[in-house]
Amino acid sequence: MSYQNQSDKDHLDIILGPPGPENLIDSIHNYASTHDVTIDKAWSACIKNTADNLMKPTEGGFNSFSNMFSDVLEEEAHVNDYFLSHYYRCFSTNGQFLRKLNKEDRHEYTAPALNFQSKNIVDGDGNPIDIRKFDTLKRKIIQNLILYLLEVNWVHVTISYGYQKVERHKLKFNKGLVHLTNWAFVPIVALGFSLKH
Repeated sequence: MSYQNQSDKDHLDIILGPPGPENLIDSIHNYASTHDVTIDKAWSACIKNTADNLMKPTEGGFNSFSNMFSDVLEEEAHVNDYFLSHYYRCFSTNGQFLRKLNKEDRHEYTAPALNFQSKNIVDGDGNPIDIRKFDTLKRKIIQNLILYLLEVNWVHVTISYGYQKVERHKLKFNKGLVHLTNWAFVPIVALGFSLKH
């Protein structure tokens, strides 16, 4: 499969923590109060507004994300689009994964994330850039740049690639028929269920 065929599935996510400085926190609270929305929704609106502004072309014709990704990758990169997504109840307010924390230490947070699909990060010839070029070091550089630019408490930068649609298998339990994907087969067998084909 060519990389062109994967480019609508592979993506880079910049997951953002809560606002940092007091003046930004006050601004978010004022926005939430004025528009009668939750703090998380107000913060998401702020992030979307900021990202939309960073997508506007600068004097050189590139948008700020294109400049950032070009510098990080050390090659020409054009960012054509992004979308805002959210990670619900995955992180605490200090950036810890909730599943790793004791229940009493959890402070649920809806984390906004800037999602850049590979098909929207293209080289000078208009071809999608392989998302795996954003290796650990490059993601760390983006993380530090975003921490500085957006003044957030924490940032996680992740990539996802190689997604393949999995065919379903029919497996018979002793009582009835169940449909499972390939990835689910191993854990079921490991749990010791009796399977019949």
